Amino acid sequence: MQISNLSELLNAKVLNEGSMLSVGGFALNLQSLKPSYAFFSNDEEELKEAVKRGAFVVVSERQIIVEDKDVFYLLCEDLQKALLRLLRFLSEEKNLQFIFCDKIELEIAKIFGIQQLNANVFLDFDLIKNAKNNTFFCLDDTTYLLKLCAKYKTLCDDFFELQKNSSLFFSTFIYKGNLYKNLSLAPFYVKFFVKWLNFLENNMQKLTFDLKKFECYEIYFVNENYEITEFGKARKAFIVVFNEENFNFWKEKTKDIKGFKNALCNSLFCDYSYSKLEDLKQFKDFTYCLILLQNTQEFLELFNKKKEEENKLF
Repeated sequence: MQISNLSELLNAKVLNEGSMLSVGGFALNLQSLKPSYAFFSNDEEELKEAVKRGAFVVVSERQIIVEDKDVFYLLCEDLQKALLRLLRFLSEEKNLQFIFCDKIELEIAKIFGIQQLNANVFLDFDLIKNAKNNTFFCLDDTTYLLKLCAKYKTLCDDFFELQKNSSLFFSTFIYKGNLYKNLSLAPFYVKFFVKWLNFLENNMQKLTFDLKKFECYEIYFVNENYEITEFGKARKAFIVVFNEENFNFWKEKTKDIKGFKNALCNSLFCDYSYSKLEDLKQFKDFTYCLILLQNTQEFLELFNKKKEEENKLF
């Protein structure tokens, strides 16, 4: 990119006009910096080091002391806004596609390998800068997306036939004449799965998916001693979710399922309220119990005691 064009794009003031005409790339950190690059930072020491390492342009929202007359020094009002302008230019140049999704659609996107943005320009900079032409990105923040593109895409519902042999943990369905058999996906997630199938087909993308990347929930069957056992080898199971949205989603979708209960820590808005995880072992009247946890470490330690005791014998 021509440095004069970069300066205009960033709406930056030229503090020093260097001797070079164009830059070879862009970097936010010294590890990514190469000679001829434009370097962006508000850290004075990093800017000095970037100049020593061969940056042709340094950009900051702070006043910079000019130490090398051959280097362009650019001053912008807001570094974040300047970076967003650059990312929007790169996105248009590469014909990147942006998709607005809700939280569950975002979770399903992982199955299809669709890259997700962070709604943070400093975290998203390298993702967009290094993206190949026509790459798809998704996010649940329309305000942020519109800073990167003029118009974003959305997912649409499409018809599918859920088969009778589907269960709470496995789904079989027919979509556009294709049979998707025994996917390890609760039936009420199929709608969102089909949305992505529809979108990718309409945009002529290769259909590949990996359900191991689906991290909305985890299922643990437990025996009569509340010890985790093999999947499907016991009459009781805990379904663990990791955010309130998924908890409420499961709660709504399973409200009419006999034997399905939900539990929260110190809450009145659930079937079972507990003070500590060990209290869950006192709950008897359920087939499936939905719980909300930040992670499963403590749960696994508590309900895997049998294995721990066996390991101590050897």
